[in-house]
Amino acid sequence: MASPEPYGSSRKTLDNSPLAADGSDFPCKISPGDFIVPTEEATYRTGSNNSIKLLGSATHGGGSCQVSLTSDREPTKNSEWKVIKSYEGGCPAKGPGNLDGSAESDHSLQLHFAIPDGIAPGKYTLAWTWFNRIGNREMYMNCAPITVANESPSNSSDNTPKQSLAFPPMFIANVNGCITRENVDIHFPWPGSIVEYNGDSKYQPQEGEPVCTGNPTFGPIPITDTADTGEANSTTENSNSMPCSCGCQGS
Repeated sequence: MASPEPYGSSRKTLDNSPLAADGSDFPCKISPGDFIVPTEEATYRTGSNNSIKLLGSATHGGGSCQVSLTSDREPTKNSEWKVIKSYEGGCPAKGPGNLDGSAESDHSLQLHFAIPDGIAPGKYTLAWTWFNRIGNREMYMNCAPITVANESPSNSSDNTPKQSLAFPPMFIANVNGCITRENVDIHFPWPGSIVEYNGDSKYQPQEGEPVCTGNPTFGPIPITDTADTGEANSTTENSNSMPCSCGCQGS
């Protein structure tokens, strides 16, 4: 993740590799004491359209990603993450394998998102997490400090209805004993209300199959595919749509 600028601007701990399989560097792949805040921290306004910029070429056939927030500025395994958007399939890129280039290649990979209503102004840690479709069963995660500000006065209205919102927890697997299946675009058990679908139908999971198998040693306990979880009210997007700036109501 190149933007927003991650913690550890010295890149002492930041690279393109996945989290350790034993979960020892979850979350964020940053050691305690190395959560270095960059000189210019990203600020996002509620409702504004934003993007995460990614570098690299090893996209492993795409997969599924989430963008989540926690109010903890030095997150731990006990931090509570709130999912604000899920990307099921084709994330961070849609293709049969890897892109050309190196770990520093810029292929203009971007994930669009908005800070929804229900996220209070303040300081947060933003996390991008990714579960690759092909290759070793891994979880990738980068984190950045951000500030959330009130929406611009020109975009606000006293007549705009506000919702009482809840946000689902981040999906965690492949680092905690619960292992995802290869060659499948994960359907998250708790995707939240804003979901972007970019995958190919042939990589869809079978209805009702577990999203991962094994007993997780930490993190929320997954349930079966979202086809059975009542997430039918999600706002859907495709790769050509603009990010939704409406409120999110998760499970």
